[in-house]
Amino acid sequence: MKKLFFILLAFLPMLASADPVKINGIWYNLDSKTKVAEVTGTSVSNLYSGEIVIPSTVTSGGKKYTVTSIDKSTFYGCDNLTSITIPNSVTTIGGFAFYQCRSLTSVTIPNSVTSIGVQAFWGCTALKSITLSNSLASLDAWVFAYCTSLVSVTIPNSVTTIIGGIFSNCTSLTSVTIPSTVTFIGMYSFEECTSLTSVTIPNNVTSIELETFRNCSSLKTVTIPNSVTTIKKQAFEGCI
Repeated sequence: MKKLFFILLAFLPMLASADPVKINGIWYNLDSKTKVAEVTGTSVSNLYSGEIVIPSTVTSGGKKYTVTSIDKSTFYGCDNLTSITIPNSVTTIGGFAFYQCRSLTSVTIPNSVTSIGVQAFWGCTALKSITLSNSLASLDAWVFAYCTSLVSVTIPNSVTTIIGGIFSNCTSLTSVTIPSTVTFIGMYSFEECTSLTSVTIPNNVTSIELETFRNCSSLKTVTIPNSVTTIKKQAFEGCI
């Protein structure tokens, strides 16, 4: 598969913590100094399943911790995870956090979340709807790539940058609303979105990047604003 996968080996734990602690079925990294907790996984494959409700606070050893983040790869490959509730205390969702959670059907990202890491929801093939946080400034690389059941997405006005490959191979995506606040749409962002029929590029975008809409075979109309000065190689290849 021809792709730049952005494999980031430099991911570091968000919290300084001892071994993870299990509280009511969920594992956490706890920082006793800052009194914050990070939801995490373990080395056990498919650790989580069913409906998971993350609380905003947890108590361990008589101390109360605020849950502020979901660690990288926490729910990686949890095929039987069907539902996730994320509290308003969470500000960060790490890279690969829900990678290939193939039974996850819907997700609401609370407005407290300001960052979603690379490939966080890659390959969530049952994911039909996603509500994004109004606090997101950017959407990282390949976040929703290969979410083949995703039908429509509204990107909030807080977003200014869409990093490459975000909706790549979302073959059921028929519509996407890109707000006028967006100034950059990365390469491969909508490639192989074979059900996408129309798209409007915001007025502040200056370039349509490499293979952005490649093989969007149902694409019938595109509105390109006067701000665009460059259309790069294969941007609309295969849009028959």
